Amino acid sequence: MNKQLLSTTGLVLAIILFLSFNIVTNGNLTSTRVDLTEDNLYTLSEGSLNIIESLQEQITLRLYYSEQVAQELPSIKSYAQRVQELLEEYQRASNGMIRLLVIDPKPFSDNEQRAKQYGLQGVPIEGKTDPLYLGLAGSNLLDGVESISFFQPEKEDVLEYDLTKLIYKLSSADKKSLGVISPLPLDGEEYDPLKGETPSTDGPKPWAVMAELRQMFNVSVLPTDIRRIPSSIDVLMVVHPKEFSDTTLYAIDQYVLGGGKLITFVDPYAESDIPEKDPDNPMAAMLATRSSNMPELFKAWGFERSATDVIADRKTAIKVDFGARTNNQPIDYVLWNAIPSEQFNNEQAVTSQLKRVEVATSGRFMAIEEATTRFIPLISSSSEAMLVDKRVVQFRNDPMALLTKYQPGTVSYPIAVRVNGAVKSAYPDGLKGEDGTSQKLPGHLSESKQDIDVIAIADVDLLQDRFWVQLQDFYGQQIAYNTSNNVDFLINAVDDMTGSHGLISVRSRVGFSRPFDRVLALQRDAEKRFRTKERELQKTLKETKQRIARMQVERSGSSDEMLNPEQQKEIAEFRMIMNKTQQQLREVQGDLRKDIDKLDTQLKFFNIGFVPLLVVFLAIFSAWLRIRKRTQGRHQQS
Repeated sequence: MNKQLLSTTGLVLAIILFLSFNIVTNGNLTSTRVDLTEDNLYTLSEGSLNIIESLQEQITLRLYYSEQVAQELPSIKSYAQRVQELLEEYQRASNGMIRLLVIDPKPFSDNEQRAKQYGLQGVPIEGKTDPLYLGLAGSNLLDGVESISFFQPEKEDVLEYDLTKLIYKLSSADKKSLGVISPLPLDGEEYDPLKGETPSTDGPKPWAVMAELRQMFNVSVLPTDIRRIPSSIDVLMVVHPKEFSDTTLYAIDQYVLGGGKLITFVDPYAESDIPEKDPDNPMAAMLATRSSNMPELFKAWGFERSATDVIADRKTAIKVDFGARTNNQPIDYVLWNAIPSEQFNNEQAVTSQLKRVEVATSGRFMAIEEATTRFIPLISSSSEAMLVDKRVVQFRNDPMALLTKYQPGTVSYPIAVRVNGAVKSAYPDGLKGEDGTSQKLPGHLSESKQDIDVIAIADVDLLQDRFWVQLQDFYGQQIAYNTSNNVDFLINAVDDMTGSHGLISVRSRVGFSRPFDRVLALQRDAEKRFRTKERELQKTLKETKQRIARMQVERSGSSDEMLNPEQQKEIAEFRMIMNKTQQQLREVQGDLRKDIDKLDTQLKFFNIGFVPLLVVFLAIFSAWLRIRKRTQGRHQQS
């Protein structure tokens, strides 16, 4: 009787203890969790904490969330909770400098009206009469307003960056000034106030990189024939300095010597520089130069860009489908590369936490012997890269031939570099006039006032949209999805040069799809072994088809005479060769997937079959141990 009472009392106490534990944890540990992700994406980064701690005035964040509308949308409901929990972490870390308000914008209410005024997006939901709001509006004491129109679950990997960027823009920190010089239409086709013309619908569109830069900096587009760079420019960005005049180069030279920071993008073959077509001279576009360089300035700064070399790298090649040229199949295009973090300089804040940068037909830099500057590679090719003459790309670019003729090298080539140190002017006597005499402009500098700080990138195309961003329409708004760290690299460079390091660590945490490295390695090895054979078979097949076609139109006598028996026999033999070649080609193409399919089968076995089999084995083994123990007990009793 006492045992039964004790058992009942213990059960009741256990239930009470369990309920009490849940009440206490739910009330006090709602946001406590262990972050086991590889990059700690669910924990505020050091950069976010530094920006929060530097706040000088209170910021109010208003999260507009239609909770009732989201009840039947589990994914949205879960993501909304993730957003709210992260915002609460910002609030706790701010020591009262961030105030969070969660607002339900019910239809036809003042809250819905304010949400629309802030530019937040109400998304219609099928089967619901009310729109769904899940956006954020932030404001400071100076009536500054920033907003995120809608939190999309697909952009969860950039959630912290978007939130920290919003807070940074609302803080009292002054935006740095960025000057841009480029002959490329980075801003698209601009409005001409003198002509009263608006941009045409088929004109060049603005590059997405400009919108990103304007969010973070005060951007000024400077003319390509500028005579003096304003001292108010914190960082100068020169993109594709193709055939710049000495006047412009002299202005850049004097700006850098005076302590100005420079980021320049040069290219042996800029694919984004598309020459205009001349109907009267079709060859003009092909012969037009698409190269850019600043050899005079680079030489004075202790380095140079190879004038003819383009880097080809099989190890980091991007797969591209060139249509009929590659049989409508994507192949490794060795001139376009997705450079991984292993090839970045981990000791430089600009690149230390980046994951991937994509480049196209990039060049290489070389340090000059006895230079007075430090030559620091930031991004490099793999050690298996080879060099290709840019004329091969310009006049007879054959992606398949580049792949089959590829010979791995043993040297890694710098693609982006940083140069620091004391230098002398590339124009020591000043600027030459039309009469050939040199003239020093007022304030001329013959040498640098302090160590220069220059970042040079041997690729212009990495700024183009297709190599770093995908733009999608979201109920009338353009939403950008980053596919690489290209723009992060650029903004990191500006931040680092101006001493603003707060967002670098946050920006670098942006994640992308993680590739199956083992599968990619198998694929590269298979293609290396079979692409040459495939190309030979395709050549044989093409030649055989051509011979059959020629013989069918040839006649031994008049045009009305049929093929003679010998010709018919020869055509039949050629058709047998063609059928056999097609069969071999199918076998070779099948071999390209053999190792990958084998690996896929192994993974499926371990993920689907191995664990259940292991559980069954352990269950059988445990049952056998119990039976064995019971049998031994019986023997001992007997």
